[in-house]
Amino acid sequence: MLARLNLRQDAREARKVARRAARLFSNRGSDAWATKAEAVALAAEVMNGSRRPALLDEAADIAGRLRTQGLVHDASAVLLQSARVAVRLDDLPTARGRVRGVRQRADAPLENRLLQHEVRAELSLAGGRRKDAMQHVRDGLASLHDWQSSFGSLDLQSSLVGHGRGLAVAGLRMAVEDGRPEVVFEWTERARALTSRVAAVRPPDDPDGAARLQELRELHAQIRAADAEGRPVVALVRKSSRLQQQIRERAWHDPGSGLVTEPTTLDQLQAQLGQQDGVMLVHVVTHGRLRLLVATGDDTRVLDLGDWAPVGRILDGLRADLDVSAAHLPPPLRQVVLDSLDDRLATLSRHLVAPAADLVGDDRPVLIVPTGRLAGTPWTMLPGLRGRPVTMPRSASLWVAHQHAPDHPRRRAAFVAGPRVERAAEEVRRAAAAWGERAAVVASADATAAHVTEAAHSADVMHVAAHGRHSADNPLFSGLELADGPWFGYDIDRLSAVPRTVVLSACELGRSTVRWGEETVGMTQAWLHAGACTVIASPASVDDDVACEVLAETHVRLAAGRAPAYALADATAALGLGARSSFMCFGAGW
Repeated sequence: MLARLNLRQDAREARKVARRAARLFSNRGSDAWATKAEAVALAAEVMNGSRRPALLDEAADIAGRLRTQGLVHDASAVLLQSARVAVRLDDLPTARGRVRGVRQRADAPLENRLLQHEVRAELSLAGGRRKDAMQHVRDGLASLHDWQSSFGSLDLQSSLVGHGRGLAVAGLRMAVEDGRPEVVFEWTERARALTSRVAAVRPPDDPDGAARLQELRELHAQIRAADAEGRPVVALVRKSSRLQQQIRERAWHDPGSGLVTEPTTLDQLQAQLGQQDGVMLVHVVTHGRLRLLVATGDDTRVLDLGDWAPVGRILDGLRADLDVSAAHLPPPLRQVVLDSLDDRLATLSRHLVAPAADLVGDDRPVLIVPTGRLAGTPWTMLPGLRGRPVTMPRSASLWVAHQHAPDHPRRRAAFVAGPRVERAAEEVRRAAAAWGERAAVVASADATAAHVTEAAHSADVMHVAAHGRHSADNPLFSGLELADGPWFGYDIDRLSAVPRTVVLSACELGRSTVRWGEETVGMTQAWLHAGACTVIASPASVDDDVACEVLAETHVRLAAGRAPAYALADATAALGLGARSSFMCFGAGW
């Protein structure tokens, strides 16, 4: 099992582990398990790029033994992996024979079916049939989406994405090699943010699930109190971990919508961009090179931005600089941190934005379609985008869908001040003043999960000023700290009505965890998946003073009917805080 888990992350290590497992099983006389382990070792060698001719005979032998033991699905996977080796050796007749020899039964694992599509695409490409290869990738991703759509849990949907990673990479690679903007755009929509194509469904009312979340909140409060008093917390932490797992597994049983949407076309996107004089930026990384698709209402380009490695190195230290810059440091040390941050941001802007400066212009609103590799980038802080309305939707197709949705006036706003945030009360008071009688305020002492849930149900705009924490190991347990403990991503999923615009004045909650299929998951994604149109949040720690000033000014403009991305950009520019505010819009901010 360890070898299987390592297959797509570290094939070399997977092979070592599988071969060791095969020896251990063989020594115990467990022939079936030893053969299964050999099959995983062979798959790892193939996935590591092997072109060893002897693998063809070894695969035939392993597949034969697996069939004898009744393990037909394992045998099919081995034959398909060996067909990939035959393609690499230019032995296309053998590759075709092995693929034809695999008859997938109705109960075949999805992993096998996706592998078959992947191998067929490689075989078609090797035979010069690019169109057929792309269709095989489309068909494979459609199978993955059908499977995803049977689950209602965002956690489970995003976890499944890794199974289609090989197909997604193949589709993007072929699209980039094709070079036509409409093809590159189609595949960025088909092969990335795969959960965004699954229509969300509200989970059924579950009082027991709600009770478990409340119990977990109370446990977190007990752990915090015990920590403060120096009492041991090991037993409480273990109980919390068990309860988290129960909540997570319970959510896996929520039914899905069964609906998968088709991506929008580049023409449809350009029509919407043209109406608002906007520009879209889509970054794609294939084979270690970074490319940029740029689109306006009347122009499109695909630009080669060079090697990914320099950008990756900048990002490695960016988060630390962002977090430290939000702290109140002695002036000399603070200046060193700010100088480092400014240098990283300027270099990132040169790599990611400057090559398209003539299309990006000086004042156009910017739509950035995310890739997992660039998760956490503070786009609004880059010199090339500073002071501009910037929004980052889960996909371009969802952004277009929001443009066609009926307009929802902002009639009511709810404001929540969490505990132990120095300027939360002031921030909420100033922001709520912009809405006058349309505002409802929940003070820190009353900011319990029940009160916040009630406020969310009745608001068009919701603002929470609270401490927040992004949980990398399980992003839907990221939370806002309330008076009775954290309010989790799972709580958001249980809301029967969701505000159209959500403002999170909390550290880290614009962050996302990038899962093994490059799917990003976090608190902002939970809100968008639940039905929010726009989330204003920061991907880094936030200076309380900056948050208070920027967001209070943003609400003045939101209350006047300004689109969220414009409201945030205008407020940031008016205060002269462009290089200090990492707040940005997720979803359809304009």
